[in-house]
Amino acid sequence: MTLIVDSHDSSHNKTGEFPCVSCHTDCCKEYVIFVNAHDVYRLSKGLQMAPEKFLEIYGAKDYSLGINLEEGLIDLALKQKNGGCQFLEETKDVFRCTVNDFKPGVCKSYPFAMKNGKLIQMDKIMCPVDWDLAEFEKMMVTHLKKDEFEWKFYDELVKEWNAKHGEKKSLSEFLKFMLDKVESSLFS
Repeated sequence: MTLIVDSHDSSHNKTGEFPCVSCHTDCCKEYVIFVNAHDVYRLSKGLQMAPEKFLEIYGAKDYSLGINLEEGLIDLALKQKNGGCQFLEETKDVFRCTVNDFKPGVCKSYPFAMKNGKLIQMDKIMCPVDWDLAEFEKMMVTHLKKDEFEWKFYDELVKEWNAKHGEKKSLSEFLKFMLDKVESSLFS
């Protein structure tokens, strides 16, 4: 799919190229990339790697939805390396995502969100161009609905874990529980 860049800044022309091609991936460098159960499942399978190898734990921001573990109340995010996402690679002065085929939903969604059932571009984005929403909406609405479903699934999974186990179990036990739940949801 070719996307047309629609910019209000005269320094950007309608190039016909995907806007991320000319980006310096500031979003991959500036944000902590929080992940849900489906993100961890896709990354684990795609990388053929245990989640502990690429996940970082953070103190939970939302205390009603944090994962309650022996290690404390936490959220899951991707590890950082050299001031950016660990999966961001620089080659010949260009940064690119090394897990693009199975990257987290939040990365696929950026810089969009759903608001009142309508696709919107987030405020204060780091993108070097404005996106043409009319061209992009067909693909993004489907993805954002899937992403919304996956976060709701994750929230319910965390609530179930917290109700059953509280702080009696470890992160590795939670990750196994989480991946088993995702796998059974995908193949049921």
